[in-house]
Amino acid sequence: MTDTVTIPADIAHAFTDAWCSKVPGDIAVSLRCKEIDALADLLRTLGDEQAADEWIDTHAEGDEPNDTHFRGTVPAEAALVADGMRWSPTDADAQS
Repeated sequence: MTDTVTIPADIAHAFTDAWCSKVPGDIAVSLRCKEIDALADLLRTLGDEQAADEWIDTHAEGDEPNDTHFRGTVPAEAALVADGMRWSPTDADAQS
């Protein structure tokens, strides 16, 4: 594979139009974080920053506390893993 790929503008627009209408809501939560990141990078490269953010945001709705895109409140009983170390919240960390 070469370092640079040229994609005609009409093909890039057709791709973003096809993949960014109703598709994110249908499948984004079922994809892995690595897959979403790769798709978002492609969409940004094609010039559609908003579509990339929509895919990430929709995907994040299904992420668990240890997942890359998780944005929710961490439940008090959750134990998180970061760089091989486990973290368990104390009472002071719990959010009500």
